[in-house]
Amino acid sequence: MSKGNYIKIIEDQRRELLELMKETVIPRRPMEQIHLLSPCAQVVVGMRRCGKSVLCRMALQAHPEIKYGYIDFDDEKLRNIQAEDLRDIEEAVYVVYGEDIQVLFMDEIQDVPAWELFVNRLLRNQMHLLLTGSNSKLLSSELATHLAGRHIPIELFPFSFLEYRQFLKRTDVKTTHDRALLRRDYDRYFNNGGLPETFGMADARGYSHTLYDAILFRDILRRYKIRSIKTFSDIARLLMESFAQEISYQNIANRMGVKNIRTIQNYIGYMEGAYLIQTINRYSTHAHERLQIGKVYATDPGYITHFTGISEGDEARGRRLENIVFIQLRALREWVDYEIYYYRDQSHEVDFVLRRFGIPIRLVQVSYSLDNEKTRKRELSALFAVGKKLNCKDLLLVTDHENGEEKQDGMTVRIVDVTTWLLEAPKEEPPKWGEPPV
Repeated sequence: MSKGNYIKIIEDQRRELLELMKETVIPRRPMEQIHLLSPCAQVVVGMRRCGKSVLCRMALQAHPEIKYGYIDFDDEKLRNIQAEDLRDIEEAVYVVYGEDIQVLFMDEIQDVPAWELFVNRLLRNQMHLLLTGSNSKLLSSELATHLAGRHIPIELFPFSFLEYRQFLKRTDVKTTHDRALLRRDYDRYFNNGGLPETFGMADARGYSHTLYDAILFRDILRRYKIRSIKTFSDIARLLMESFAQEISYQNIANRMGVKNIRTIQNYIGYMEGAYLIQTINRYSTHAHERLQIGKVYATDPGYITHFTGISEGDEARGRRLENIVFIQLRALREWVDYEIYYYRDQSHEVDFVLRRFGIPIRLVQVSYSLDNEKTRKRELSALFAVGKKLNCKDLLLVTDHENGEEKQDGMTVRIVDVTTWLLEAPKEEPPKWGEPPV
């Protein structure tokens, strides 16, 4: 392709970007982590369509004094470019934006051949870089190998429930009407998830289906050159349907007729890298046990609806509730750094163990309903027993609708309904999440 064609493409992209910048969007916390004039590349990574580009546009809008250029590598007109084309594209940017740009914003760069070398050269030439990508590989092997620490990773996920409420411009819950709106918003989030483009969409499930296919084929199958497409697709479906459940490499391999367990490990890693799923490990004081695969969660509730439909019954809805609690716990790590595990021994299970500085700081149990006395006893006794064993006194039980507390042997379990917890948890002060050991 000629330089003139690249100039035309960059001009078109610039006009589109300026139009998009006119849209009103809500601030999102990760924007605070972007430092446009840092000597390190700012790398925003997350699931497709979760708002990475919007976040970067907001960062640029917040600093109108900074001159920037823009390349969207997700543009179909740039789909087949090769490494040798990158210099011509760079020159086209200077033609369109001027030679005095300070920041180069590049969208979805991960599929461009030799992009790491291109980025490294730009950094050596003192260009400030803002990058987005839809695969966490951007955070690991490629960047670590070629940039040697000269990058800042910033992960972005679909909207949390609190962010969704902010998007709707609903913040107060003071009246009966407010409570009704809160519950209606939660039910919508419970089924459709937090991908911004689904807000107000009549067919959110159809959107999730289309997006899932795009991620599967563009970010996984094509990127990793997987030849056994049906086998991978079947394993991916099994994992998506196994949300909020314990899984094992060996069991999946046996069920799918895969001889090499390493293949299963790779496939799970590919799905996690593309932000379709996330996994947590079983809690153990032994490092080798913590490294074993444990439970799997969908990155967004909308994918659960795509694969399982609208859940009925306490067991199915309880798993969905647990997945939403996981999403919130993951989001809270933007405020407080901790690790998330689950606990299981021969007698008890606890859904989440939060560990900071090597110490358990909070146990979180999830139960859709405590109306059944047997269920209530099981969930509470697990929290009390494991709390005593791990010497952790911060015990939380999240339910669909119940609030209260239970005391036993000097320990207290706080019982909180999910909508109240989803709104209040991000407002907790960090000291409540544990302090480093003296």
